Amino acid sequence: MLCRLYIQNQLKPIFIPNEREDNLKMLLRQRDMVVRNLRRQKNQIKSQLLYLNITIPDAFDNPNWSKAFIQWIKDIEWEDSIGAISMNSKLNILECLQAEYLSTTNELAKYFRTHHKEDYYLLKSIPGFGRLVVSAIFCELGNIRRFSNEGELSNYIGVVPGINSSGNSEKRMGITPRCRSLLRSYIIEAAWVALRTDPELQAYYRKHQGKNSKSIIVKIAHKLIRRMWSVIKNKKPYQINYQTTQISST
Repeated sequence: MLCRLYIQNQLKPIFIPNEREDNLKMLLRQRDMVVRNLRRQKNQIKSQLLYLNITIPDAFDNPNWSKAFIQWIKDIEWEDSIGAISMNSKLNILECLQAEYLSTTNELAKYFRTHHKEDYYLLKSIPGFGRLVVSAIFCELGNIRRFSNEGELSNYIGVVPGINSSGNSEKRMGITPRCRSLLRSYIIEAAWVALRTDPELQAYYRKHQGKNSKSIIVKIAHKLIRRMWSVIKNKKPYQINYQTTQISST
C-alpha cells in the first residue's frame, strides 16, 4: 500500500531535524530546566529565611534578585554556625545556576546572530520578541520557510482551538493540547510584553475587554505568529502601525 501511495504521489513527507537542530533544541530545553531549578533554589532560600523569622527588606522583596540582595543574605549574622553553612551552600548553588542561565542564554543568541543573522533581526523587529523568544523559535521550528502558510505554523506551535469531533458533531475545547509547549509558553509571554508597547494590540485588547483575558491573549499570540510568518516570507522588518502610516500619508 505504501509503495502504491508513493507511486501515486500521495504520501506527504515529514520534517526530520538534523543533528545540529536537535542539539540546539536540547540546549534550549536545558536552559529551561536551569530556569526551573533557579526558581526552586530561590524558594528554598526564602523558605529558610522565613522559617528563621528573618524579614526580607521591602527593597529586595521582588522576583528579580539583585547582587545587593544576595550580599545582604551573606552578611546575615547567624547565632548557629550550622545555619550559616546551610545558607552558604544554597547561595553557592544559586550562583552556579545563575552562571549556567546566563551562559546558555548568551550562547543561543550568539549562535543565531551569527548563523541566521538576517532572520534573527527580522524576528526581533516584532514587538515582544526578544533574543530568547527568537532563539526559541529557531530551536523549536528549525527552518520556518518549510511551512506552507501561517495556518500550518500556528497549528504546529499549538495556538489554535482544540476540536473534538464525533460523527456529525463537532465541539471546540479551547486551546489545543497538541503543541510545542515550551515555544507556545514563550509566544504567550511575548504577547503580554507586546501588549504594553504596540498601540494596535492595545486597541484590540480594549475592544474585547470584559471577555476572558486568557482567550484574548491567545488571539494576540496568534497575531504575533502571523507577523512572524509575514516578516520571514517578505524579508522586511515589522513596522508598528504600518498600515495606519500608509493611510495617513496618502
